[in-house]
Amino acid sequence: MHKNLSKTVALFYLTFVSGLLTVGLTAQADESTTATLYERLGGWDGIDRVARDTIARHHKNPAISHYFDKVDDDQLAAHVTAFFSAGTGGPSKYEGRDMTTTHANMKLSDADFDSAVADVLSAVTANGIGAAEKAEVAAILESLRPAVMGTAGT
Repeated sequence: MHKNLSKTVALFYLTFVSGLLTVGLTAQADESTTATLYERLGGWDGIDRVARDTIARHHKNPAISHYFDKVDDDQLAAHVTAFFSAGTGGPSKYEGRDMTTTHANMKLSDADFDSAVADVLSAVTANGIGAAEKAEVAAILESLRPAVMGTAGT
């Protein structure tokens, strides 16, 4: 896999999955709601739209666009969609690398992380996803900060 693609996929993976362990696969504002976050995000197609929109935003974001140089956007979107689908209660199974290990050599700053999160949340909003789901995604992303930044367990 291309080095930049590997780093980019890892950034997405880490940004979505580790937090699911903290927040929960089906975190819900109302106990009577039984839909998974995967379903509430629009299933595979909804998550794919958000992933592709996020990638486009990352390319335009001067703070982090360099991580996306020479990346196959379609391949990245496929990886991210499968990863996020698995982490939110969908049918996919994540079989990728450990996120802390993957990000160890990237030397991301908190500003890089914040910029990536802002792009994801902007894509969530632009794709008509509700405030409750956006809040869940934001909590998941923030819970990933220690692993992405290499400070988990310190």
